[in-house]
Amino acid sequence: MIAIAMRFVLLCVLGIGCSEYSVVTKPPFTGASDSAAPDEESQDTSSPVGDSGAPDEETGDPPDTDPPDTDPPDTDPPDTPPVPDEFSLGWHILDEGEWVSTTTDPAHQVTYHGDTDSYWYEPSGNHGLIDSSDPDASFASMRDYVLERVPDPTHALGNLHYYADSDVTSFRYATFTYILCDFWVESGDDPDLYRLDTGPVDDGIEVLINGQILDFLRLDEGGDSWDLGDHIQLDSRNTLIVILVDNAERNKFIQDMAFWRGDIMVTGGPTPPPVFSPSH
Repeated sequence: MIAIAMRFVLLCVLGIGCSEYSVVTKPPFTGASDSAAPDEESQDTSSPVGDSGAPDEETGDPPDTDPPDTDPPDTDPPDTPPVPDEFSLGWHILDEGEWVSTTTDPAHQVTYHGDTDSYWYEPSGNHGLIDSSDPDASFASMRDYVLERVPDPTHALGNLHYYADSDVTSFRYATFTYILCDFWVESGDDPDLYRLDTGPVDDGIEVLINGQILDFLRLDEGGDSWDLGDHIQLDSRNTLIVILVDNAERNKFIQDMAFWRGDIMVTGGPTPPPVFSPSH
């Protein structure tokens, strides 16, 4: 009986204690202290400039270890024309307007517009290199003839148009206009990229380069194009001379004549002066 009474007293004491004091429970453990957690909205999670590669202090993730770009640089040369004053300073154009008789040599009779026999009478005395026994010397003499009269370039490189009025008596006389260009191509360049293009002409042209006759073009034949690669001398001066012959009245012209390097026209040089008709 005494033991039973003591147990009853003990249970009453425990019940009174629990009614005076409440039990405070905590949320489950999250791995971080609420008071020490930073403001997630204001925290900067970007990597600083000059990151040393240490693991991220916030997440413990390793740094970005993507390999650098190892593709070789593009070494193809740019498809651009040469600097104008490294290729040429421009065209020297000589048009003296002198009427020259084309009937004095039976072996070279002129009978049609732009007749190739016309060039035998050109006034430099080198006969357009026709039948020349020393074409290199004849060409050098022709170049000197032009540069003595027009020492500085007069027209820019680019799309050349040359025009003048004419009243020359058909096929008995002719006037001659010289269009000269000194140019250079370096050994690191590809000479096969270069060509000369022209549109229609009146009455005809003879094209010469470095002592060789490249071709002739006559009225009504339209334009033409000539590859220059086989004739270019690398790392030295090259000279191109175009002789425009006029052997019939009304006008004389060259349209759209230009140097090209691949698909790009070579441009630059002095500002073209106005074209005028020389007096007779």
